[in-house]
Amino acid sequence: MQVASAAFLLALIPAAARADACPASTVDIADWPIVRSARVPGFTLRLPRAFARDTTPIATDSTPSARWRDAARGRFTMSHLTSTAIPASLPASENSPTSMRCETRVGAATATIVAFGDGPSTYVVHARIRWPDGELLDVHADAADREHLEQLLAAVRTIRRTGA
Repeated sequence: MQVASAAFLLALIPAAARADACPASTVDIADWPIVRSARVPGFTLRLPRAFARDTTPIATDSTPSARWRDAARGRFTMSHLTSTAIPASLPASENSPTSMRCETRVGAATATIVAFGDGPSTYVVHARIRWPDGELLDVHADAADREHLEQLLAAVRTIRRTGA
């Protein structure tokens, strides 16, 4: 995984720059299972086998959300925003020396991804995925190290809308 980490570090761009194309992922997702959640129907994604559905009750927020976590402190949350919801802006990442802001295609959708280090052993991913018809998903994920960060970035790219 040393090569993948080096590729990630080389791909870092100044956070002040407009979102550029995301660097190609080097993570092999071929054996990751496809997961879905009844809380966010109509969407699938691939996650590493170490992830399991997080059944902790979600606060009374009315936004349909699904969460997964792994033993290495990784968390992945996907929220389906209504067409009338005004999404919060994606966080700025310029305060971190290991930050990235980019855009990529995710199936038929476009994703804006922000990733950054938030302390010595916390890495954060925020993504907004928008389909041409305006449907919107928000993703928030965090990892304890760069290797797991790269896995979460790869997982974001696997999100698909059923029938899109």
